Formats: sequence, structure tokens, C-alpha cells
Amino acid sequence: MAATVPVLLGLLALIDGGFAGFRAATGRNARIRKRRYYLLAARRGYGVGAAGLGFVALLVATALAVSADPVPRYAELVRAGIRLLQILLPFAALVVLSLLGYWLLPMRESTFVILVGLGPFTLLRPAVVLGATAWSVLGSTDWLVWAGEVTAAVSLLAVEPVVHRRWYRAPA
Repeated sequence: MAATVPVLLGLLALIDGGFAGFRAATGRNARIRKRRYYLLAARRGYGVGAAGLGFVALLVATALAVSADPVPRYAELVRAGIRLLQILLPFAALVVLSLLGYWLLPMRESTFVILVGLGPFTLLRPAVVLGATAWSVLGSTDWLVWAGEVTAAVSLLAVEPVVHRRWYRAPA
């Protein structure tokens, strides 16, 4: 469990970064064939998300390296990560189900999936991230848990605006 939690959180952050890059580019290109454009946008989001994730990992690793007793601090981080996953995994599962419906259903039904699933989930994403962050730090008095979780939430929510401002400010 000690290694699984950070790996799952990292995977979720990287996948979210790719989708955030995609979202930053949507509606900015009037071309018909946009596959390469969207793949590049997803890679950019993935890169920005990886940079944020690297910063969080560096913060945590440095704090644990200089800590007098790193084992209980890491255990506290894992407990906070489990609480984070209690909210993020069900949300991610709903998003994946919506995406599958969008890709697999006929056009009319896939449009409905966007209206009732993907659209609202995109709007709820910041609230879910902030709520999961609040839930994860609940009861922890360790500054590293608070700093790690808040830094991770900020870096996760910053991917889309950073990618949008850096690469997709003007329409293509």
C-alpha cells in the first residue's frame, strides 16, 4: 500500500494533465482534421502536469530526507493519499464511463452523454479536487501533508490555464 497510493495518485495526475491540455485547446481550431492538434495539446498538458507532479514529489522527498523520523511522516502521507483516492477514484470512474459512452454510442446518444456527463464533470472538477484535498488533510497536523496536498491540488488545477495561456491564447 505504501507504494501503490503514490503511484495511483501520480497516474491520475498525469492522465488529468493530458485531458487538461486537450480541454485547453478545444474550440481554438476550426480545421476539420484535428487529431494531431489535440494529441499535441494532450502532450503539452501531460508535460505541464508532469512538471507539477515533479515539484510535489521533490517537496515531499526533500522534507522526508531531512526529517528526523521519516517513516511515520510517510505513513501519514499515505493515509492522506488514501483519503484523496476515496474521492478521486469514483470521480475518475464516472468520467471514464462517460468517455466510453461518448466514444461507443451513436451520435445522438454520445451528445447526450456530453450534456449529462462530461460537461458537468468538467465544471465540477475543481470542486472535486478541492473537496478531496480538504478531506485528505482532515485530522492531520503534519505540515508536510498540508503542504503536499495543497501544492498538488494547485498544480493539478493550474495545468489547463497554463497550457491555454502558453499555447492556445489565439485561435489557430
